[in-house]
Amino acid sequence: MRVEKDGRRRGRLLRSLRAGLIGVGTALTVLVAVFLLCLWWPVAQAPLPDPASTRLIRNARIIDVQHGRVGAPADILIRNGYIARIGAGLQVEADVPILEADGRYLLPGFWDMHTHAFQLSPQLHFPLFVAHGVTGTRDMMDCPHEKDSLIACVADKRRWSGWAAAGRMTAPRFVQVASFYFEDPAMTPAQAAQRASVYQRRGVDALKVYNRIAPATYRHLASEARRLHMPLVGHLPKAISLEDALLQGQHSFEHGHLMVRHCFSDAARWRAGALDAVDPVLLAERMVDGHDAAACARGFEALRMAGSIWVPTHVTREEDARATDPTFLAGPSMAYLDPLSRWAYADDLAATAARYPGTRGAAALQRYFDHGLALTAAAHRAGVTVLVGTDTALGGVRFHDEMALLVRAGLSPAQVLRAATLDAARAVGRQEQHGSVEVGKRADLVLLDADPLVDITHTRRIHAVLMAGRLHDRPRLDGLLAFVRDQARSPVVWAKLVWGFLRSPVSAEL
Repeated sequence: MRVEKDGRRRGRLLRSLRAGLIGVGTALTVLVAVFLLCLWWPVAQAPLPDPASTRLIRNARIIDVQHGRVGAPADILIRNGYIARIGAGLQVEADVPILEADGRYLLPGFWDMHTHAFQLSPQLHFPLFVAHGVTGTRDMMDCPHEKDSLIACVADKRRWSGWAAAGRMTAPRFVQVASFYFEDPAMTPAQAAQRASVYQRRGVDALKVYNRIAPATYRHLASEARRLHMPLVGHLPKAISLEDALLQGQHSFEHGHLMVRHCFSDAARWRAGALDAVDPVLLAERMVDGHDAAACARGFEALRMAGSIWVPTHVTREEDARATDPTFLAGPSMAYLDPLSRWAYADDLAATAARYPGTRGAAALQRYFDHGLALTAAAHRAGVTVLVGTDTALGGVRFHDEMALLVRAGLSPAQVLRAATLDAARAVGRQEQHGSVEVGKRADLVLLDADPLVDITHTRRIHAVLMAGRLHDRPRLDGLLAFVRDQARSPVVWAKLVWGFLRSPVSAEL
């Protein structure tokens, strides 16, 4: 009887295992089928603006970003995407649509001068930019090859800019596109020159350098950039001093680290690698405590004389300082992030918290962040061109945070608005058509409910955005925000993101 019972028990076990395996196999088959269906399924298109590129804006107070003042109420006539006339009581044909501004505040669209575009940015990022008044972006990392499944390439960006200008896509303009970064310390000068030529033929605007490029390669690349008439932009490589970079003609510098490290009294030894073994918390403390005011002043003057720009992206250092703050990842803006981006945010914050542990680490990061803000204000007072950039997946939202941080640092709202508009256009040579509300310029505009010269947080009170004269009114802007939230939850978007990430050679670099 025992043998018979054991046999029946084994039979039941085998049948259960077989059923379980069949169930697991069925579930895996269903998951694979759903995944493949999501890859095949087309992505949704963001809501478009009103198609008319000719319209009259009646009774708007134009903010003069050049001089930081508000004008008397005026009418602005837009024809075919350009500002045609500005005056009082303008008359138009009966079929021209009219936007009643009712005394609201009109200024040029904002430009985010440090962004990164992905293949799915038309669903996840571009509508968020436009909904927050950002009509131009400077893209700081092209793909390394002609095509990529994750990173958007220069051909994609040119096409999207054209579609945005024609009203066929809701997206900002790409005002400059930088190459994939030159980072490999083993790259030879000849290899760097060859890559620079490839990027130029592909249509990239600027060459981007990063942290670990070797000095000889950096200098040869800078020479090639001058020969190719392409600006050299990006990080200040660790082994290169600010003075040397300016002598080599580097046109822009990114992130708040720039002056904290340059103004460090032991900067030369840090650049030489002599402090690599120092605990990160202690090093951050030493960089703040070892501030060399004279070196800073010389650096500011060198930047001013060279005409180079600085995009400090303080929101990225703020995120470092909030690495252990649970409210950051619980904030309402996280609803705009897809799961992959949300994971990346959490992973970055966790890595920062691990590198700067405990209350001492958190205090060191906060002091480093505050020190960077103070240096930015000092640089601006010294005549350095400081621009507004975010370097985050929440660029539209965080752009307004960055402007507020610059005011907190010590810039006036008028100075920040100029940095976000006219100074940005001048930095990339586009001031003839962008950067201010003037006749002959493109009608990329933002209409605000309150005066941002009084309070910089009023830039968040957006009544309407115009892209090439085409109107996103408040209901349309709300629709863009809802669209991004929906796309961030879309299995179709998730599947395409994961598949693009797995197939992209760039993912190994990020």
